[in-house]
Amino acid sequence: MSLKNCTDILFRNNRGMGLIAVIFVVVVVSLFGLVITRHVSTDSISSGEDYVWAQGLYSAESAAQLKILCYDGGGIWAGACGGFTFPIVNGYTTTTGVPPIDSPGGVNNPSIINVRANYPNLGLSREIEIKYIL
Repeated sequence: MSLKNCTDILFRNNRGMGLIAVIFVVVVVSLFGLVITRHVSTDSISSGEDYVWAQGLYSAESAAQLKILCYDGGGIWAGACGGFTFPIVNGYTTTTGVPPIDSPGGVNNPSIINVRANYPNLGLSREIEIKYIL
């Protein structure tokens, strides 16, 4: 029996295997592409949310620093603020609670200020609490 006859006998019933293998490879590669696309999309959304979250946090911290400066009575801005303005920082509207003015605070009794930064276009809101001593 020649080599050609042996290979004909071996591959006689396997004529469609190449097509099945190609279809399998195409499906597997497309699934990998789908997973990569979904992962990139999720990462983009997540990094955008992280950026907006950090921006809200820093806006609230900036408003808190302005309010502390205002309550402290130091500097030119503090004298002009009247004590109860709500600054808009980087597009975020900020609101603060009014700390007790008669308690000067101290090492054992720090004053507390709560600041909320709102970004109405995205429905985002961040609130921070700062303890400070004047």
